[in-house]
Amino acid sequence: MKCCDLVTGMGRMKRSTAKLREKWLELKTHWNDKASQDFEKNFLQTLPPQITLAAAAVHELRGVIEQAEKDLEGDQGR
Repeated sequence: MKCCDLVTGMGRMKRSTAKLREKWLELKTHWNDKASQDFEKNFLQTLPPQITLAAAAVHELRGVIEQAEKDLEGDQGR
């Protein structure tokens, strides 16, 4: 029995981030002032490294959960 599906959520987050980037590039053609530059610098440019860290954490957590599931399955056979 699978306890949770981390990969699906990570995939959704990556797709959503790509869509946000696409929409931002469209919006930048109409909104290009100090506020938009600050928004891009302070929020949008920080997303890729944060997503990379989150993906690494999800990958590691997935391994831990899979091992725990195997351990639990082994305990049920006793």
